[in-house]
Amino acid sequence: MKNYFNVISVIICGFDLVVYILFLNGIDLVTDEVIFPLMIGGSIIGFILSWFGNKGVTRNMGIFGNAFVLLFTVIGPLIVRAFIWNAP
Repeated sequence: MKNYFNVISVIICGFDLVVYILFLNGIDLVTDEVIFPLMIGGSIIGFILSWFGNKGVTRNMGIFGNAFVLLFTVIGPLIVRAFIWNAP
């Protein structure tokens, strides 16, 4: 059962990466209002599922892949907003 958690986590990560790449190229797979909550929620769910799975390569892929998506979806825009786009 724990191996399925890892597989689901990697599938969620792959789906998020495909949606994100298509979004950056101007192709709308989902509407613009839904894309960021979908990516953030999917990455958090995938990250949590990978922690409950068996140790191995798929667990590491799920953890690092979902953390990578969260980095570019949440942390990256917060850093840019705080340090680059601040205006007096």
